[in-house]
Amino acid sequence: MKVKDIYAMISIIFATNFKSIIERDKFDNIAPNWILKNESDENKKAHEFWHKAINSDYDEICKDFENLKDCFDISFFKLVNDTDLTLFYEKIRYKKPFLDLPSSHSANMLALLGAIFKSDDNDKTHNFLGLYLSNYFVLSFRALSEHLKIYAKSDYYKAMGWFLDDYLKMIKITLGLKI
Repeated sequence: MKVKDIYAMISIIFATNFKSIIERDKFDNIAPNWILKNESDENKKAHEFWHKAINSDYDEICKDFENLKDCFDISFFKLVNDTDLTLFYEKIRYKKPFLDLPSSHSANMLALLGAIFKSDDNDKTHNFLGLYLSNYFVLSFRALSEHLKIYAKSDYYKAMGWFLDDYLKMIKITLGLKI
């Protein structure tokens, strides 16, 4: 599997976890390790929370999602807004997959990132990826990861915050981003 395919898959995993509460049967069958394991401090910390999360009370995770759901709309952090993202989507002819959610919702933004990674096969798409990451994605999702690490009450969403932080750093290093 190519790196871009792994990054696309991780985007979709985050998108589904930020879109709504994880389904009970999926929670009951959570893998003991996250999709990527590396030696970064963020990944190690995330796995600590992940291993605790596996044995967590499902209702606690549901309550935590309800407490956190406002921050999953990235406009919460006031770094991007829904109107700008809606116009951006129209300009690039992107149909957001989660029509019931705002354009600025992390699920829609992550779905777009996954789609860009999947199609990143030339200089034009690679430059577009850099533009999207720099102008809309990285700073906003860095704010989301920090918010989850600080304000999540469940180990599940704390792990998501740490994994998101690790993911952003992997993208930055892999693509050589200066942001």
